[in-house]
Amino acid sequence: MRHLSVGTLIDQIENKADVAALAQTNQHLSECERCQNNAGEFSQLLTFLNNDATNEPPADLLEWGIQLFQPVLRPTESKTSKVLRVAKLVFDSFEQPAPVGIRYVGSVPRQLLFRAGKVDVDVRIESGDDRVSLAGQVLSESERFFENTPVRLESHGVVRYKTQTNPVGEFLFDEVPQDTYHLSVDLPDGQVTLFCVHRRDAVLA
Repeated sequence: MRHLSVGTLIDQIENKADVAALAQTNQHLSECERCQNNAGEFSQLLTFLNNDATNEPPADLLEWGIQLFQPVLRPTESKTSKVLRVAKLVFDSFEQPAPVGIRYVGSVPRQLLFRAGKVDVDVRIESGDDRVSLAGQVLSESERFFENTPVRLESHGVVRYKTQTNPVGEFLFDEVPQDTYHLSVDLPDGQVTLFCVHRRDAVLA
């Protein structure tokens, strides 16, 4: 049996399919348990994103959903008509070969670069046994620096720490407890979210 595509399921959930397509989709869902489960999980995740950008679904569902259908997810508007954007990881220093002859005392700092449209968020992570420091900078092609921009560090659906960027768009969360963190940046045109910017169980080189 050929399963329903992600786009078809989302159109069905958002009531954007025509009558004939909707009937075919409903018929398939009545016979296919796998597509029923997918539709249920898509519906759950879209509800969380549409209702309140500060809430997050269970971590395993969130990661699975983002990886599976982020490319076809339409921009979601919050109650204030600002766009919620999910930043994409475009660089991870842990995936690069270590420079020859370079040695570190303690754990190796991790450099990450996330991108959402024309906005880049550069993050440097230094981890200890029970603490982690996250320093970063928010940059844009159209506006070089974002000053006094609110930045939040969240875990398990709760905002744990808040700060603001300095005149050159830099921010710092210093020596916070180890946890799995998401990072959100409140830009003038909406929120940019970096999912799983740090994992509690991340393997450190």
